[in-house]
Amino acid sequence: MEPIITLFKILKLPENYIMPAAGVSAILLFIVFLYLISFLFKTISYRYLHSKYFNIKNTLWYRAIKDTNFLAAFGYLAAGFIAQFAVKFFFPVSYEAYHFTAQNIVSVYFQICILLIINKILSIVLIVFSKDPNIPVKGLIQFIKIFVNFFGILIILALLIGKGPTYFISALGLMASVLMIVFKDTILGLTASWQLAMNEMLRIGDWIEMPSHNADGDVIDISLTTVSVQNWDKTIVMIPAYDLISKPFINWRGMEEAGGRRIKRAINIDMQSIKFVDGTMFKKLKKFALLKDYLAAKESEIMEYNRMHDVKENLYNGRYLTNIGTFRAYCEAYIKSRPYISDKFIRMVRQLKPGPEGIPLEIYCFTSATQWIPYENYQSDIFDHLMSVMEEFDLYVFQNPTGRNFRSLFSHAAVPAANMKEK
Repeated sequence: MEPIITLFKILKLPENYIMPAAGVSAILLFIVFLYLISFLFKTISYRYLHSKYFNIKNTLWYRAIKDTNFLAAFGYLAAGFIAQFAVKFFFPVSYEAYHFTAQNIVSVYFQICILLIINKILSIVLIVFSKDPNIPVKGLIQFIKIFVNFFGILIILALLIGKGPTYFISALGLMASVLMIVFKDTILGLTASWQLAMNEMLRIGDWIEMPSHNADGDVIDISLTTVSVQNWDKTIVMIPAYDLISKPFINWRGMEEAGGRRIKRAINIDMQSIKFVDGTMFKKLKKFALLKDYLAAKESEIMEYNRMHDVKENLYNGRYLTNIGTFRAYCEAYIKSRPYISDKFIRMVRQLKPGPEGIPLEIYCFTSATQWIPYENYQSDIFDHLMSVMEEFDLYVFQNPTGRNFRSLFSHAAVPAANMKEK
């Protein structure tokens, strides 16, 4: 401070203003000096990180350290050590008040450097381990950052007012109720994220469906308090993490891991088209390659049964094929013949309970492809074929009458009426 005091004396500053002006000027110069030293070390560390001399074999860690400019934090710390020695130069011990203020500035600076180092370490860990979808590290790192920075700020405030850190920490008991309200979502989010991770309920990349939040798409991010889901229409839904353990949702990961995607769809058959298979239809159906073995076995089985029970002409006293039963057998043979239908899972065709819309004939099987587009194509191919071939069995799909049906009916009724008028 002596050179600054001498300068103010030369400038003939009033005596009672020299000491305060010299102290403020020295502190400002000290802060500028601290900033310049920090900037110098930051520049040196940045250039070293981007030079050929900095090399780490592990690519992930290498990129993370470079992207966060991790060494700059140690450069700031080194600048603090230099500033610690510079305090005596700027503020001799004889100027006790200014010396104490400068020491406090350096102490606060050291605390900021330590916080910066911890935050950069946590950022590096986040960058490295976030590549693994099985580890929801983002929420945990965010919570640790909040915790560390909160207590770091308390320590800095304690240094600024000349109190011990315990001065603020002891007051936390009185602030507990307020903190519980302020950090309620954070605490619930951390608990939920941890439970989701430990129970493997959710991972980044999972396809989930949660109707209560209009979510149907892929998980793209798991943070401390929210889970981001990108819907198939490219909108993004933010779901509170706690809702995922308190409300139901569907995770389609099991389907993808199993390697099969279910087809469960029914064809509604008009009950009025159901009948026995007569000789003409039997001859026609024998031309179907998929039905040859089935019809041969059934023909032998039915003839033996009818012979043993002396069944003659009456269809109702013996056993005979029905067109719907034969069509069901054809459907089973058809889905088993498709290469894209997995043989590791259930493959069946079953009748469901008849209703106002006919008899549902349900196809139940799994495709070997789980991707959306191939799955839909395979499913459509199956039903395109089955609905086209139904007519060969004299079966018809149930369909409610439309305006076209009514117009056709009225047009046919009008022709006889017109003929009657002419007569």
